[in-house]
Amino acid sequence: MPSTHSTVIVCLSLLFFAAACQQTNDDKQEQEIAYLKQEVGQLQQQVAIMGSQIKEIHTVVMRGQKLQHRNLPTQNNPAEDGKLPSIGKATARIAIIEFSDFQCPYCKRYMDNTFTKIKSDYIDTGKVKYIARDFPLGFHPKAKGAAIAANCSLQQDAYWPMRDALFKNMRQLGDKLYQDTATQLSLDMTKFAACLKDQAIMNKIKQDISYGSSVGVRGTPSFLIGRLENNRLLKPKLLTGAQSFDVFKASIDALEPSPQAN
Repeated sequence: MPSTHSTVIVCLSLLFFAAACQQTNDDKQEQEIAYLKQEVGQLQQQVAIMGSQIKEIHTVVMRGQKLQHRNLPTQNNPAEDGKLPSIGKATARIAIIEFSDFQCPYCKRYMDNTFTKIKSDYIDTGKVKYIARDFPLGFHPKAKGAAIAANCSLQQDAYWPMRDALFKNMRQLGDKLYQDTATQLSLDMTKFAACLKDQAIMNKIKQDISYGSSVGVRGTPSFLIGRLENNRLLKPKLLTGAQSFDVFKASIDALEPSPQAN
């Protein structure tokens, strides 16, 4: 028979274990609630955008006009002399500039459902140059940190694999994920750590936000799509939201030069 003292110790241990489990469950629930709140905030923003688009469509229908896409002024030097992360051939005649947020569920949806198809059909075939810019939203507390990590990976030619890892592990955004991913990508960790504290990287992200705001970006993901000519993006169209591949295909195909008559 175990002694009363031993029994008390066992009981107390069980109580402490149960309390620890409860604390762990509470922490998980708080994390889930925080994530859901972020999704609700993003959804509210998207609903507002959709509402403005519906009003525009209603106005057009009432006036008996054709719906016109919103075109912007020609943008000079869209890739900023190669300083921005980009993929695609230098000879591409069409460019897409993406404004994204690494904590945005709609950006992840776009990445999961649309970007891969755009890459295989248009970027890898040499038709489209794809440029990425940051637009972390104020109600996503981890978005700026993720953007900094991605830009620091760019310094070591690892932006795109880091980007993929950040979107795939959106719920784990934080220093541990950035360090683990950088290690897996065989980055120089001393340089990476120094870059994470470099104010110049934050200034670059602020410039992206300022530029995006100046061309009408209000939410993420958003895109500028236009023809490239002499390092200029000619009268690009602003496209907002996690649109389907078919929407991008229609926009890109409309910009492709017509085949020459025989």
